[in-house]
Amino acid sequence: MQLQPRLRRGRGQWTAVYLLLTTLVARVFANVEFLIPQAGTSYAGANVLTITWQDNGDSPSMADMSTAALKLCGNTDATDFDCFYFIIPQGTTTLSSLAGKYTWDIPVALAANGQYFLQMTPILTTGGYMVIYSDRFTLTGMTGTQTFVTIDDTSGPPNENHQEAAAPTVSNPFAVSYQDQADWLTKYAPMQPQPGTTVTATSVRRQYPTSKIDSYFLTNTMRPSALTTTTMPWTYTLTSEINEASPQPDPSANGGWYEADKKKKKKRWED
Repeated sequence: MQLQPRLRRGRGQWTAVYLLLTTLVARVFANVEFLIPQAGTSYAGANVLTITWQDNGDSPSMADMSTAALKLCGNTDATDFDCFYFIIPQGTTTLSSLAGKYTWDIPVALAANGQYFLQMTPILTTGGYMVIYSDRFTLTGMTGTQTFVTIDDTSGPPNENHQEAAAPTVSNPFAVSYQDQADWLTKYAPMQPQPGTTVTATSVRRQYPTSKIDSYFLTNTMRPSALTTTTMPWTYTLTSEINEASPQPDPSANGGWYEADKKKKKKRWED
């Protein structure tokens, strides 16, 4: 098989060797493979597009995926793109319930005619998530005003594998500082200490150092750097006793007892 180099407009030209490597990497990550939409195919707005996909046998498999979001994306320039419309919102639909297809009524006012692609973000039951892209296709008959650029390469962006890293080997992950959990998709938060019977501190100090902000996100990236936080369970117990004091009668100063249907209200300033 002869490999044909594909070039993108933008920051220089990609060599055929580089494209081959990125294609191989994408296939390793592409456990979900889109069948429809197909590369370079046109689909008309106000019509039904049946989106289909399959498990291509790579790990993790579709059986290891729970919910998945599906978004419509378009290139804002030769290298950047925006996934601007939820076809399936995250957390509402399990991938297994879809059985490899989803019927989408294309809204004509969604955007202008142009080139688009799909982004699927399945959540893994073992921890982490995937980002999977379809090939680029064309929407026609659209009446919207939002526009995107067309690029030469009809294949989608490289897929991304964000599987949960192996569980930390430390005996007590709650003792690891937040800063040292930078590459953990599951964060571990310590338990709030309970006050003692006496106050011995003479000044105020932070219990833990503040965490720094590495970058600000101005748009929804759909790529969380952490999925959940586990808080340390209580290491103490709470005890309580029943108040055995007899209930006291209604205070006469408050007007005493009256029928609820009387709608009587005592004004505080008339006491």
